[in-house]
Amino acid sequence: MAGGLFSIDRKFFEKLGAYDPGFDIWGAENLEMSFKTWMCGGTLEIVPCSHVGHIFRKRSPYKWRSSVNVLKRNSIRLAEVWMDDYKKYYYDRIGPNLGDFGDVSSRKELRKNLNCKSFKWYLDNVFPELFIPGESLASGDIK
Repeated sequence: MAGGLFSIDRKFFEKLGAYDPGFDIWGAENLEMSFKTWMCGGTLEIVPCSHVGHIFRKRSPYKWRSSVNVLKRNSIRLAEVWMDDYKKYYYDRIGPNLGDFGDVSSRKELRKNLNCKSFKWYLDNVFPELFIPGESLASGDIK
């Protein structure tokens, strides 16, 4: 689901905590909204007859900090809050240096207060066909 191209009940969006205010500019909000919706009592529906317009700007209206990989930072925040022990598979791919991704304690508290289900529940019930690296017989490079 595209993070800015969806329709949602305003009260439900606010109940879910809207977007993570610690996210920087853009990136990972689509996954955050999807995980929160499924894991915290909602559903996502694809409506084939719906129409959505998106206008791309010629240049970004945001000031990008050159010292920060925005997508990586946001994705680490997402993993820390929503992916439970499965975040290790993401970290195996990006490397051990997580950098400064900010304080996520309020987002973890939100998840707890909403009584959201585990990421394992999400994998078992929403995306059971997803390959989980830890369930493989072997891993590594073939040389």
